[in-house]
Amino acid sequence: MYHKFIISCFVVTWTSLGLWSGSENIGQLKSTQNALRADTIRKDTLKPTLIGLQRDTTFKPDTVIKTEVRIGDLSYLSVCPGSPVLIPFTTAGTFKEDNKFIVQITNASGKFVNLSEPAKEGPVAVTLPTNRSGSVLVRVVSTNPEIISKPTRLTILPLPHARMELIDGSTNTKIGPGQAASYRVMLTGAAPWSFTVSDGTTVTNTLVNPFTAQVAPEQTSSFKVTSVNNTCGSGTTSGEVVVQVSQDTLPVIALKAIPRVGFRLCTATPFQINFSATGKYEAGNGFIVQLSDTTGQNFKNISELIPQSPIMAKTPAGLEPGIYKLRVVSTFPTIMSDTVDVAISAPAKTVLRRDTLQIAEGESTNLTLDFSGGGPWFVLLSDGTYQNDIRTTPYTVKVSPLNPTAYTITSAGGFCGVGDLSGTAFVNVKIPPPTIATGNLSDKTICSGTEITVPFSTTGRFNNANKFLVQIKDTSGRWVYLPTIGGTSSLRAKILPPYLKDTLSTQQVRVISTDPLIEGTPTTLQVMMPNAAQALVTGGAVIRPGGAARLRVSFKNGLPPWSFVLSDGTTINGTFINPYQLTVNPRTTTEYKVVMVNNTCGTGTTDTVPAVIRVETN
Repeated sequence: MYHKFIISCFVVTWTSLGLWSGSENIGQLKSTQNALRADTIRKDTLKPTLIGLQRDTTFKPDTVIKTEVRIGDLSYLSVCPGSPVLIPFTTAGTFKEDNKFIVQITNASGKFVNLSEPAKEGPVAVTLPTNRSGSVLVRVVSTNPEIISKPTRLTILPLPHARMELIDGSTNTKIGPGQAASYRVMLTGAAPWSFTVSDGTTVTNTLVNPFTAQVAPEQTSSFKVTSVNNTCGSGTTSGEVVVQVSQDTLPVIALKAIPRVGFRLCTATPFQINFSATGKYEAGNGFIVQLSDTTGQNFKNISELIPQSPIMAKTPAGLEPGIYKLRVVSTFPTIMSDTVDVAISAPAKTVLRRDTLQIAEGESTNLTLDFSGGGPWFVLLSDGTYQNDIRTTPYTVKVSPLNPTAYTITSAGGFCGVGDLSGTAFVNVKIPPPTIATGNLSDKTICSGTEITVPFSTTGRFNNANKFLVQIKDTSGRWVYLPTIGGTSSLRAKILPPYLKDTLSTQQVRVISTDPLIEGTPTTLQVMMPNAAQALVTGGAVIRPGGAARLRVSFKNGLPPWSFVLSDGTTINGTFINPYQLTVNPRTTTEYKVVMVNNTCGTGTTDTVPAVIRVETN
C-alpha cells in the first residue's frame, strides 16, 4: 500500500521538474496513475480503509511545463528574394543536449523545406530563396524532441518585370508619316522602377504604372524594353511593339479593342474608345466620338475633340434603354469609322414585397424581391443577408430570424451600380414559452454525499443572466437548493445528510431556472444515509487451551454488504449474512471487539461492549 504512495509522489515530482514533456509522456503519466488507482480500488474491496494517513495521488497538471518553440512574428516584413533575414524564436520546456533548431519555409507546392543549417539557439540567420515571391510561411522545428512551431507569414517581394504593348493592349499598329503611336509599359514588383527602351529612351525611378509614352518612327520599327530594375535588382522583360509606317495617303479610322458583343454602358457613364488612324490628315485635324439614336441614325457628339487615340466619351443622361450605334469621326478630312453596337442599360430598381410572414422558432422563410433595369443584380438586406449575380426576377431570399424582424433593403443595384430600392417585409417568429423537464437519473440508489448528474431539457428561451440550479425536498417537504455545478444540458450536485429522514429514503429532485423563474418536473431517487451501519460482537465463553469458541457479529441500520475488522485483526469483506458467525481459537483469555465497520455508504459505528473468551488452564 505504501510503496504505491511513494511511486505516485515520484511520478508527480518528476513531472513538476519538467523531465516529462509532450502529449505522449502526459498520456503515460495518466496511464500510470489510472493503474495505481485501479489497483488501490481492488485492494480496498478486500481490506477496509483505516482512518489515518492518506496518500495524495492527485495529478497536478499545472506543474507540467510544455515543451514548445515559438517563432517571432514576421508578417510585417516585405523582403527582396535572396536577402539575408534573422529568424527570431523562443523556447519553453526542456530540450535534449544534442537538440538543434532548423528554419523551414514553404516551397512552390506549399510543402515545408529546410532553409537553414541546424543551430543550437536563435535567432537563426537565413538567406531567402531567389526563385520565390509573394506570401510564404516560415517555421522553426527542433530535432530532440521533435517540436514544430506555429508558422508565421513573410512576404517576399517579386523581382521587377516590364511588359511593353500598345495603349489598347495590342502589339501591332499602323500610322501615317509624321504620326505617333502610343504605347504603355506594364510594371510589376515593388516601385519605383527604372527601365530602358530599345530606342534609347530611359526612365528613372518612376512610380507611374502603367507608364505611357509615344513613338513616331520615320519607317516601320519595333520597340521593346531591354532592361528593368527596382530596389530588389534587375528583372525580366517581355512584349514587343511593331509600328508600321504607311505611305498611303488615304486616311482610315479603325475601332480597336471592341468587346465581342459590343459595348454595354449605363447613362451618364464615362468610357474609353481606342482606335487607329492611318493615312495622311490635314493640319488641325481631330477625332470625336458620336452616338446614334435607337434607330441607328441621327448621330450626336458625346466627347471632346481629341488629336489622337484613345478618346474618353460619356453617354448622355436620360437615355432610354436600348441598342445604339457608336463611331469615331475625324474633322480634316471628315472620315468615319465603322459603327459598333452599344447597349444602354437603365439603373436598377429593387422592390421588397410587403409581406407579413409567420414561422416557428428555428424555421426559415423566403422573402420575395422584384428587380428591373440592367442586371445581373445584387441586394443587401437589413439583417446582413447578401446575394449577388441575380439573373431572374422575381427572386426569393431565405432568412432565418431568431426574433420577430422587420426587413428592409440596405443596398441593391445592378449593372449600373446602386439603384432605387423600396419595400418592407415582416417575419413573426412564434417563440414557445420556457419549460424545463428534469430527466431520469442514471443511478436510482446513491449514498448521501455522492455527486449526482441531473440531466434536463428545455423549450423556449431564457435570458442571458439565467442560471439553472438543482433543488431537493427537505425533511419538511420544502424545495431547497443544492450546491450546483454545470451547464445547459446537465448539472452536478451533492445530496447531503440534513435532507434525509432515514437510513434509506426516497428523495425528489428537480431543475429550476432563475431568469425567468421556471420550475422543472421532479424526478425521484433512493438515498442511503452515511455512517448508519452498526456492529455488535457477542458470544463470550470459557474454553480449555487449544479449544475453540463461536462469535456472532450482528449488524443494524445499514444496508449490506458489510465489511468489518475485529480487535484481533480478523477481517471480513462484503458479507450479506446477519448475524455473521466465526470461530476463534485464542491461546489466552481475549476480548473481542469490532474496531471498524463499513458498508456501501462508508464507515459506521461499533459497540464498545466486548465479547470475552476466557481460556482456563486448571
